[in-house]
Amino acid sequence: MRRICAPFVNEAGVALALTLVLLTLVAVLVLELNYLVRVDIHAATNFRDGMRGYYLAKSGVTVAKMLFSRKVQELEELKRGLLAGGTHTLPLGEDLVTLQVTDEGGKINLNALASEADTAQVTPQRGRPPPVNSWIQISQDLFQRLGIDPALVGAIKDWVDQDDLATGAGGAESSYYRGLQKPYTARNGPMETVGELRLIRGFTDEIFLKLGAKRVGGIVDPTTNAYLTVLPTQPGATWRVNLNTAPPLILASLTSEVGQFAELIVQQRSKTWIEKMGDLQQLGITGDAYRDFSRRGTLTSTYYLVNARGIVGETTKQVTALLRAGGEQGGQILYWRVQ
Repeated sequence: MRRICAPFVNEAGVALALTLVLLTLVAVLVLELNYLVRVDIHAATNFRDGMRGYYLAKSGVTVAKMLFSRKVQELEELKRGLLAGGTHTLPLGEDLVTLQVTDEGGKINLNALASEADTAQVTPQRGRPPPVNSWIQISQDLFQRLGIDPALVGAIKDWVDQDDLATGAGGAESSYYRGLQKPYTARNGPMETVGELRLIRGFTDEIFLKLGAKRVGGIVDPTTNAYLTVLPTQPGATWRVNLNTAPPLILASLTSEVGQFAELIVQQRSKTWIEKMGDLQQLGITGDAYRDFSRRGTLTSTYYLVNARGIVGETTKQVTALLRAGGEQGGQILYWRVQ
């Protein structure tokens, strides 16, 4: 009887083992399928929230475009708050849109360094050197105040001018850049973005940080600097800095006169913006200082850098746009970047 029953016992054990193996495989497959489904759902949710965040940020840029292209008295306080470095939050249900605006008109336009229109209006005299672009001198003075080698201004000038003659000890033309490990040529024309500074001789993360740039995603972003911008220049037009929004160090560099003129402007605009250039005289700014501010300054702006964020749950999308306000179409977008 034992011999007869033995095969049945063995077959029962094998069947049990096979059943357990099959159950294990089915369980693994079910768990794997569950994981893949959850991953797909999570990815779809992130994509949905990312798209919502993007369009929220895009709508924020549109709001800024309309805000700075029209003069509405009730909104002037909001505009000034944004240009003073404030952040405006627009709640939309459970989502948020945040706006930050920087007045690019309050910075030095690097493309003006090669503009003949910005050359000091002095008639060349025999035995004297030719007039120098006033924005080169202003930029050099600013760099000194920031603890940056002013010779680097020559490298910027060489990058945007159309000749192949190096400017000073810090200058660099295509002959220098062709000798690098990864060679390239100087633009020899107007810059398109501030990010091009990374291509110019001598500009490092240390320099960008001194210029007030911030780290974005662990990387120093030149476009976040506080003093330099890149904007289109019109033939024959001169660049002017907005005295109502320019950093104090730029104000101090606009005139060679010794005095507390920059501080006077900052104190006044902290109360109310300067409406007329003649108001500077009432602040005690006269003589050469007044002429310097009148020739190199303005009280309005056209170009703004807008940072708009759309926040949906834990997902954030940021749009950075360079806006030219005004015009028949109510403004124009010149630069667009999504993060």
